[in-house]
Amino acid sequence: MNKIYYLDEEALFHLDSTKKTNSFLWKIMYKRVKKNLNKELINPQTLKEIIFSKQIVDEITFNAPLPNVSVQKGSSWLLGEDGKDYYIPISLSFSNDKARFELVLLDGEIDIRNVEIGKNKKEDIKVLKHNPMLLLKNLKVLELCFELLLDQVRSA
Repeated sequence: MNKIYYLDEEALFHLDSTKKTNSFLWKIMYKRVKKNLNKELINPQTLKEIIFSKQIVDEITFNAPLPNVSVQKGSSWLLGEDGKDYYIPISLSFSNDKARFELVLLDGEIDIRNVEIGKNKKEDIKVLKHNPMLLLKNLKVLELCFELLLDQVRSA
């Protein structure tokens, strides 16, 4: 599964994708990222403006530090191979060969995630994991990419 997924319809904020890691340090670092988020630029309205724009069907590439953009325009439930139900939320993803950042819209709230695709050593399959965005330098890259994409959507 390459799309970001949740165990339920609630934002994870400082928790990891499995809700098992509940680090006090992560909580503090995530609050700092959310506090420094440019809310005039990245908010539910502008996120929806990009996700539901007619210029972006599923994926596009544009000139930015994270040039690959992917959108999930509708939320849904999915039955995983392990027999569990997973929630696929509305989201906007920016990526390159090294990093993937995701803005997820859940109940009018934006959840900011770092996404990694690793390997499950037991079953030798690729597994998607996502953690909270904890570094301000990553937030600045994400904001720059978002601003460039928003300008491109508005000028078209």
